[in-house]
Amino acid sequence: MKLNSTLGHAFWQSLAISSTAFWISPTAAFPDPSRLDKQITQFSSREYATESTNATSSNLLGDVFFVGYDNYAFRDDVIAAQMVISANASSSRPSRLIVAFPEGNTGFATYFIPTNGTGSAPLQVVPDIESLSSITFPSDSTAEDATNQTGITCDLSFTSDMSLGVTLIGSIRTVRDYTEGSGLTNEIFNYTLGDYNATYLQLVRPWINGTTVQYLTFMAGDNTQFSVIPSQNVTLPPTVAFERTDKGQNGSMSFKTTFNYTDLPKLAPGLDAQSLFLTSVPTDGNGSEALTKVVEALQGTNGTGEGNVTGSALAEVKQVSFLTYQDKFLAGGWRFLTYFGRDTLLTLRLLLPTFTSTAAEAVLTGVMERINGSGLVCHEETIGDYASFVNIQNNQSELGAAPSYNYVMADTDYLLLPSLSHYFLSTPQGANRSEAFLDTTATLQNGTYRDLLLKNVDHVINMSKPFASNTSCENLVHIRDTLVGNWRDSGVGLGYGKIPFDINTAFVPSALRAIVDLSNANVIPFNYSSAATPLIGTWETAAAPCFEVTISGQEAQSRLDNYVQQANLSQALLSGVEGFNATDNVTFYALSLDDDGSPVEVLNSDLGFTLLYGNNVPTGILQATVNALQPYPKGLLTNVGMVVANAAYDSNTTNIAVFDETAYHGAVVWSWQQALMAAGLAKQLDLCGLANGTNVDYPERSLTGSAPTWCNTTLASDLQQAQVRLWDSIGGSSSALFSEVYTPLFDNSTNSFTIGDLGAISPTGTEGDAIQLWAYAFLAAVDPRSGRPVASGLA
Repeated sequence: MKLNSTLGHAFWQSLAISSTAFWISPTAAFPDPSRLDKQITQFSSREYATESTNATSSNLLGDVFFVGYDNYAFRDDVIAAQMVISANASSSRPSRLIVAFPEGNTGFATYFIPTNGTGSAPLQVVPDIESLSSITFPSDSTAEDATNQTGITCDLSFTSDMSLGVTLIGSIRTVRDYTEGSGLTNEIFNYTLGDYNATYLQLVRPWINGTTVQYLTFMAGDNTQFSVIPSQNVTLPPTVAFERTDKGQNGSMSFKTTFNYTDLPKLAPGLDAQSLFLTSVPTDGNGSEALTKVVEALQGTNGTGEGNVTGSALAEVKQVSFLTYQDKFLAGGWRFLTYFGRDTLLTLRLLLPTFTSTAAEAVLTGVMERINGSGLVCHEETIGDYASFVNIQNNQSELGAAPSYNYVMADTDYLLLPSLSHYFLSTPQGANRSEAFLDTTATLQNGTYRDLLLKNVDHVINMSKPFASNTSCENLVHIRDTLVGNWRDSGVGLGYGKIPFDINTAFVPSALRAIVDLSNANVIPFNYSSAATPLIGTWETAAAPCFEVTISGQEAQSRLDNYVQQANLSQALLSGVEGFNATDNVTFYALSLDDDGSPVEVLNSDLGFTLLYGNNVPTGILQATVNALQPYPKGLLTNVGMVVANAAYDSNTTNIAVFDETAYHGAVVWSWQQALMAAGLAKQLDLCGLANGTNVDYPERSLTGSAPTWCNTTLASDLQQAQVRLWDSIGGSSSALFSEVYTPLFDNSTNSFTIGDLGAISPTGTEGDAIQLWAYAFLAAVDPRSGRPVASGLA
């Protein structure tokens, strides 16, 4: 399907400001208009019968202000939904309302445009959160394909007259494409005008599958009337005005949005705080005192009873629980309320010590169900109305709304085994549970979970053999796609390299060790141990040197000085920071390699993966970590957090702009990356008995031997000092600790950084999520400076 050729690009660009998305023609071939007319008439002529649960402290799981929007996450036994609405009043900019449902990744977006009449106040649309509730349509309805409607309703007030702008109803993926795609959409997603009068307006969106119908209805309240003028051109939407009868008072109305989701898979029940996080540390394990403190903080007790802990993270616990369900976790809302393999597996590894068996196996279930016949782990699923669209685009319309699965990411293939092994073999939550879990018959794929796991094991071993046989750097694992393949998620993010550091130095060796551990524990056949064991040593010792970048101290200082100038920083940032010795070499690890093995010379935070996933970390990596955890721009640490990339030492100076503070994976802070680095340091220091009460994790099966030899060198104390520097940096970001990503903005007047909105300054303008799964990784962390769990507040 293509955009309507009669509408020019300029018209589409203007939609978000001045008009609404054009609607689907009633004479369109799909779906059948006569059937659609019957659906609209029968459904809209009836009153709703609601069985509603209002937003209370128990089912309002999130109330978060994020970059200009108020976010409300709601879940009861009927529906889960996230409502997002513009928080600021404006006389020139539209107010945006989005509702996103995890069920089918469904929802709507609508823009309210201020009409700016004489004496008009700036427009602000404000929800009455106490009125936010679930809604169901009567099950005894005779309306064809419009029964079993569920959704939400909420009252709104507005400060100025307004008109209805762009309105998209259906898949949240459609909404995301619109907001990120220069205001473009496809005519197949248009709505139709249902019943309307001066106090009532209904918009109807029949899904592509021909069975699901979605409704968005507005009902006037006090001091409000509607003006609805249908368009004479069926390719254009109606003109709708929301007007106050008394211009001196606010208007009011309510909205209802419902749909009858008919496709599979259906969303399983959600997990609450008690089924997500442990309520106590199991007595049959060897959990640390640090873990006990964290678990108490997560439940809001700390030994004093629920609710008696000042600064506890009960709000964050509720927020993350909104993303957790019995058969999968979701990546984030509002934009990613679906399964994403990498996000869930990394979150599992970081929060595993605190998870219940129900939570851990929910993550693993979501992953196992989506492993394909080649053993690849699914990166992302496409479900609901957008699945129908993708199937049509792929000339497979006969599949209807059957989900599609994306296997583009190379890193995800190696993330399953380390977490699965650690859960079943090292934690008391997973003890004696592997057999029953792996004997489960998959519903989305053929075979049992054990069958699918062994496919992944075979894939990992096969991908590991070339480098183990010939340690040429070109034989390392490459990304499969031409641009993306690891968490940096773009060609730019990897510096256009094809061989990522994290996959090869952390994930592949860790996955191989997990295979050996699982085999030795008889979880998988014993012959896999003999297949994987010969590969491990080569990967643990020979992969990291491929990424080593060594330059002279003099050259390093020269590049750093140039970076300060080119990045519009100040030399004052280097005062008090020890300079490079001109006669000594400086070594760091490249972000990635090109196909021919040449390095992308960008200092980066992915060292944290090797620290957390690595079982035999080379001392060169440990020393590079000490060096990286220096003040930015010499290292990665600003006063408001650790940046994930620093091109200060790159001989390719064009990368200074590529990895600047406006780049999605440049000199910006990802909160979970800080938690990853903190957890990795705690794990490595704990091998020496020097973790200072910060390691909440259980020892891995492969790490039960003697302490590494480096524990008796100055490297151990250097790592301890680096840990403190990291946490001093983290401490400056306390207000954004559970945000996904933000920009450290340099202030020349103070020679320091402040927390900035990346979406506002990025050329791509990519919007973030208020509630993002892996952004809650700090819930399992302990601040070494105070010995206090982050869940109880930073010191």
